[in-house]
Amino acid sequence: MALTGDVKATRYGVGGNVHQQLNLGLAATTTVYRGSIALKNASGYLKNSASPLSTDTCMGLVEQALNIANTGPGIVGTSTNGAVLVDIATGTFFLSAGTAGDALTIADIGSKVYVIDEVTVGKTDGSATRPVAGTLVAVDSSQPGGYAIKLGNFTGDTSP
Repeated sequence: MALTGDVKATRYGVGGNVHQQLNLGLAATTTVYRGSIALKNASGYLKNSASPLSTDTCMGLVEQALNIANTGPGIVGTSTNGAVLVDIATGTFFLSAGTAGDALTIADIGSKVYVIDEVTVGKTDGSATRPVAGTLVAVDSSQPGGYAIKLGNFTGDTSP
């Protein structure tokens, strides 16, 4: 799913689920969308997660640009790597899950999940082609997306 506009992400948990905000420089001429999965490429810059690579690192969700106006949809990088700084929200958020072999169930809580695209995670690493998104923390079909994912390249901790 290639995004063409910003999306609203729902945070999992209440109260104490406030985490350190990060910021990264955006890769040159790249467009990222607010509410999408924030991936850092091998060079250390934020990239679009429409085409994730196994060498990318999941950092959280794209929030807003720091040093340019937050107008229209998306945040667009200039011709220079890192010239645009982007805030990244960390923590646990509801995202969509893949289908078929990438479908998630309550039995997968506590398991690693992998980035499929900007707003979708799945059970498999796509034959070692996808980066780790984080850990499945909860399944709640009443929430948008329905799958609470603690974002980041780690496993084992299922606290919100």
